[in-house]
Amino acid sequence: MTYRNTGLSPDLFRPLFGLPDEELAARGARRMIADTHPGFPDRIGLEDVEVGAAVLLVNHFSMDKPTPYRASHAVFVREHAQSMFDAVDEVP
Repeated sequence: MTYRNTGLSPDLFRPLFGLPDEELAARGARRMIADTHPGFPDRIGLEDVEVGAAVLLVNHFSMDKPTPYRASHAVFVREHAQSMFDAVDEVP
């Protein structure tokens, strides 16, 4: 049996990339600079970002439907990420 791991699409977060901190805050997001490794797991590339990299701390709905499985969580995404992790039978 095979399995597939994918990160979140960067398209979901591109409208936030490069915004000033005040505009991020107005949208419920926050820019941070990674100061430890590991410690800032990027949910787009599915890897810990390196120290000094900019990440956005955002709330992400993994299931935004009116069901008992509806869930949202705070996640880090690497700012300006271009492509998501997408692999079959590979652990990121």
